[in-house]
Amino acid sequence: MLGHSERELERLARQGALFSDLTRDLLVRAGLRKGMQVLDIGCGVGDVSLIAADLVSGEGAIQGVDPAAEALAIAQARLDAHGKTWASFSQGTLESLEDCSRFDAVIGRFILVHLANPAEALRGLRSRLQAGAIMSFIEFDLSTAAVYPPLTLPQQCIGWIGEVYHRMGRQLDMGVALFSAFRAAGLTPQMAGLTRITAANDEAGIDFLVESVRSLLPVVVKLGIATEEIVGIDSLRQRLLEEAASDDHCVFYPRLVGAWATVP
Repeated sequence: MLGHSERELERLARQGALFSDLTRDLLVRAGLRKGMQVLDIGCGVGDVSLIAADLVSGEGAIQGVDPAAEALAIAQARLDAHGKTWASFSQGTLESLEDCSRFDAVIGRFILVHLANPAEALRGLRSRLQAGAIMSFIEFDLSTAAVYPPLTLPQQCIGWIGEVYHRMGRQLDMGVALFSAFRAAGLTPQMAGLTRITAANDEAGIDFLVESVRSLLPVVVKLGIATEEIVGIDSLRQRLLEEAASDDHCVFYPRLVGAWATVP
């Protein structure tokens, strides 16, 4: 739904910065540690791979997989710039993976929500992992995003995004659905949920919201959720800043949920 345009890849990098600390926390809870061989599925521009590379250090290795060659080029450049030479990337998807037995852990963030059948995907993945391997996925609960006290325009933007996922038949709250997806794969996961909270006038958050709406705008219009005139993407950032000008409102970002389990 979001595509792989240059602007969307920039949005992904912005998203990665916003959720890097929470992601690191969840990966540590899942058991990533020095010396591990880790597969990052749907690695995109390398945000999670970069965090994982820090956790496994040079004694381990990271293999990132993503279908978008443009994203992989950015991911490799970023890891090279940070001197993480123990990370490498290849083009592919979760479905195209064959033997994953050499990996100590398989991780992914914001991936399962884009799959038609996440439970089936996890079942197939588990069958290709060795006993003792960790399977860990992180997803959003999009319906938990809110501004308090409420502000009309941010809530409207959040509503547009949620409606796209609903009409496209995707799980709006993939975070809470992680438990059932893992159970369908024969695993009982441990889970944790974390929420980022900032002032409503935080510009990084506003930019993230605007670019999310921008990436989904063609679908928003196509599905009849809103017109380009109503969204007003060119002025959306300024209007959000004006509405959130006071410091009397805070933003609850969508809850980040991590689930992890060890393959018996």
